[in-house]
Amino acid sequence: MADEEATRVLNAFQRHARAMLEYLLPALRQRGLYPEAQVDGWGDSRGGRGIASTVTLASPKWLKPTDKTKQLARLRLQLSESDTWAVIVSVVAQPDQIHAWPPADESAWWTEQRELIRVQIMEYHNTKAERPEVE
Repeated sequence: MADEEATRVLNAFQRHARAMLEYLLPALRQRGLYPEAQVDGWGDSRGGRGIASTVTLASPKWLKPTDKTKQLARLRLQLSESDTWAVIVSVVAQPDQIHAWPPADESAWWTEQRELIRVQIMEYHNTKAERPEVE
């Protein structure tokens, strides 16, 4: 894959991933669940060639102490040595999901991921809010 094509794919992924996670911010902030939640992103390169793009939804103050990354969600698109793309979707307290990239219906994929991430964050918040019973 040409460097220019890899850069185009990574930049497009970064834009879409940021937009998708930023879409979740108002609901997380407005409800007072994660008032300081923020989206950040960066790219990785090897030998001057773009090989990965990562976007995170972080909440430094409101996660359990065991959640050391302080990330509610992370999406990472990476190019393998064999020039194949894969997306790793990580949501707090859930196993990572790996998807081939690009999906058959990219628009539907982003919508599905946004809803899955939202639901999983809410599930995490509800378990975080549960208090152990004292006898």
